[in-house]
Amino acid sequence: MAQPVSNIFRDSLRNNDEFTITYELVPGRGSGGKRLEKILQLAELARDDGRIKALSITDNPGGHPALSPISLGLDILAMGISPLLHFSLKDKNRNLAESQLFECHRHDLLNLLVLGGDFPRYGFQGQAMPVFDLDSTQLLTLIEQLRHNFTVTRGAPGQAMDLPRMDFFAGCVVSPFKTLESEQVWQYVKLLTKIQCGAQFVISQLGYDIVKYQELIQFINEQQLRIPVLANLFVPSLAVARIMNKGLVPGVILPDALLQKMEDEAKSSDRGEEARLLRAARMLAALRETGYSGIHLGGNNLSFKSISFILDKSEDFTEKTDQAETHFPEPGTWYLYQTSCRTPRKRTLPFLFSSNHFIHKQIFAEKGLFFSIARKLSIKALSNSFLSRTYTLVEHLIKKILFHCRMCGDCTLAESSYLCPQSGCPKKMINGPCGGSNNGYCEVYPNKRLCFWVRSYHRGLEPDCHTIHSPKPIPPKDWSLDKTSSWLNYFSGRDHCELQVKKKKAEY
Repeated sequence: MAQPVSNIFRDSLRNNDEFTITYELVPGRGSGGKRLEKILQLAELARDDGRIKALSITDNPGGHPALSPISLGLDILAMGISPLLHFSLKDKNRNLAESQLFECHRHDLLNLLVLGGDFPRYGFQGQAMPVFDLDSTQLLTLIEQLRHNFTVTRGAPGQAMDLPRMDFFAGCVVSPFKTLESEQVWQYVKLLTKIQCGAQFVISQLGYDIVKYQELIQFINEQQLRIPVLANLFVPSLAVARIMNKGLVPGVILPDALLQKMEDEAKSSDRGEEARLLRAARMLAALRETGYSGIHLGGNNLSFKSISFILDKSEDFTEKTDQAETHFPEPGTWYLYQTSCRTPRKRTLPFLFSSNHFIHKQIFAEKGLFFSIARKLSIKALSNSFLSRTYTLVEHLIKKILFHCRMCGDCTLAESSYLCPQSGCPKKMINGPCGGSNNGYCEVYPNKRLCFWVRSYHRGLEPDCHTIHSPKPIPPKDWSLDKTSSWLNYFSGRDHCELQVKKKKAEY
């Protein structure tokens, strides 16, 4: 019996004796045209060649509208090669995400790369509204439940029901290329959370620092994680390298040294074409020896002939590659496995964090000094509309002044060093950062506003580079609680927190 096309990538990645190659396709705007024709021609050549085990398809890259990865994925699947669909969340609320998962399963599009996605940019008559109803950890949780037995709770349309198992193969992304400690530690913390939530493979962000590539594998091994990891190897043209060097691609760093090298290479008769392909081949060979399970290859203006050249030449570089040809670090980069991080140090906590943390424990922790009276007052307010409105107004005034509160009704201040992600993070990330920051600055406000989670790192107790671990994932917000009191919702057990005392039997 022939192997199902959708399983070719999965089986290759799970085979420890096989080095898996994938290639990234970037569909443009529109449903056809020469660009799509070239993509389909490349797909046919990749199928016939056999070395590429999956063609990944981006989902509105750069935040701009493009052909749906599901549409192109069906074409790729029909050709007899595994599609790997990017499944981003910037344009989808949870209902659309679930609906599209059903669609993917129905059409046997089972390989998914789950990611938040770039912040939405210009579309029809202006910039699109970002959604980010779920983050990648929460969608991975949904997919993991669909992979087993997912029961729709009573009260939903159709009442309680069991959905059939959906055999998805879902992966996640991580960036080992952050320049600051506060960025990098969070990336590894969130990676652990994604794996905890069900990620079955990992693809790195693209980068050009071979030591950072090595750190990711070292971290995976140190954490004793048995999960396949692919290194993202992107081959830029000189024009794209200039754009990346300016920090105009979210989360991507292309150092000055590499750009200068490419500028010099462009003076040759072929304008540096062979040099960039040979560099990619050397990096591929180096990464294979580092311990990666495979390579996620990409690049602009790459023909299949160029791809074959990279794959062929990489076989010639069997000895340890000269790092001068593959290692382009960003000056001042922080590394996880360096002396300063191996030596424990005491972190000085800001007064605002310490005071807020102390007050929070006294009111909202079961053993807190004011926990009992706060709970009794909250329960009483729930049964009195006037008292409830007054209670909510007082909370809003206090938290608006102190935390720029948006009154989402399900507060996560304690999990983000008493900074509000609803007002402080453009993507409203509540389980750690996205991968879009550059040198500590937010993807949406480059060089103007620090990443929300960078601020959180410097302000709170955790995480810490000495003891990187996964916090308990925060579930998605129930937006029926929006504009209600998070204090009342906490004490009545309606928010994301697990109250450590038994709720009274009374109906609130």
